[in-house]
Amino acid sequence: MRTDARIAPAPNALRTSRLLAGAALLATAIAAGCYSTSGGLLPHSGGGYTYISTSSLPVTIEVLNVCERSESHPNGTPFFIMEIPPGKQLTFNFDEEGGDDQVKRPARMMYALWAKDTQSGSLDNIMSCPAAACRKIAVKYRPAPEEARPDESYRLQVGDNAPGPVAQPRAPRSDRQTMDK
Repeated sequence: MRTDARIAPAPNALRTSRLLAGAALLATAIAAGCYSTSGGLLPHSGGGYTYISTSSLPVTIEVLNVCERSESHPNGTPFFIMEIPPGKQLTFNFDEEGGDDQVKRPARMMYALWAKDTQSGSLDNIMSCPAAACRKIAVKYRPAPEEARPDESYRLQVGDNAPGPVAQPRAPRSDRQTMDK
């Protein structure tokens, strides 16, 4: 009986493990640019936050700086307030680095307003914010029922910073006045 014989892994097992490792690497590379509300490939407890507003439960989110309190704001100064329209969801996440002031605002908050039940996407809006020890999320509920509003995203680009003329809604053709002279 030989005791120095080495046992080689089966070729199929080696091929399968390489295939799984490659698939995991590819999935990680693809998902790196997107945010998933369920935590994505590697969920963890320090993940993001999603709040959904409905007609029967309209939600307002305030993120407070509890390290800055005053008589008018005894629970903390709000640095972010959003009334989430019914039928929409606010999704946000915090990155503890990258803020514009290393003492007052060392962290960043990335957020997006999406259609209700959106599972993944890009958090396009970024703002500097206080460190985690100074943040508090306050959820408030507005009087219900509140009807969903029409999409007015075209109104967000106004003023000198607009890339071009702002799109304005127009009446249907039958209701427009003619330019006959």
